[in-house]
Amino acid sequence: MNEIKLNVAEVFSSIQGEGRTTGTPSVFLRLANCNLLCKSKDWICDSIEVWQKGELKGFDEVFTISQIADLNSGAHLVITGGEPLLQQRKIVDFIKHWQSRILRKIFIEIETNGTIMPNEEMLELVSQWNCSPKLANSGEKKQRRFKPKVLRVISKTRNHFFKFVINNREDVLDAILFLQEAKVITTKKNIYLMPAGETREELSLIRNNVVDLAILHGFQYSDRLHIVIWNKKTGV
Repeated sequence: MNEIKLNVAEVFSSIQGEGRTTGTPSVFLRLANCNLLCKSKDWICDSIEVWQKGELKGFDEVFTISQIADLNSGAHLVITGGEPLLQQRKIVDFIKHWQSRILRKIFIEIETNGTIMPNEEMLELVSQWNCSPKLANSGEKKQRRFKPKVLRVISKTRNHFFKFVINNREDVLDAILFLQEAKVITTKKNIYLMPAGETREELSLIRNNVVDLAILHGFQYSDRLHIVIWNKKTGV
């Protein structure tokens, strides 16, 4: 029987920089490839140069001894991309493999663009769904980035949030219409606005405006803490 392998772009220990669990010690497993290519005049996917390259790794080859120690100490496992659900059948086996080897139950975050339907086992195993749907400002065509059934399934999970990359007021209105059109039922506590920007300088230009928009609409605000700390750098 052939060994199951994940297509891995990078693995590193850091803190979660975005969303509900910002600041939490985490081991990031970035998987290769994505089904979208977010690139417009406003912003470009900040991890594109990383997830476009990958290496096939057996489950026991993925983590270092130090990263296993971090998970044993309670660090979250954040599975990201690209789009990790492209490999969801392998991810299910991977989670089961490591859950039986780590001393405590692993808190697992999945970062997804909300375009691929999670299977039942994924829905059961994942602790938190960090869903970042793509708006018109991503440059992607709507028929590729807008999958209402997937969004509704994620909205019914016990722990989820929707995070939108925002440049201006028009983007916020787009996000509101996006969720309304998808017929997603959630709360404002599950909707995060995050400023677009790959560098500290870019974030500083629009951060205050996005904060004001979050307050105006009663949504949550998410900064990009990893950029604030390390600027434009991957693997941190």
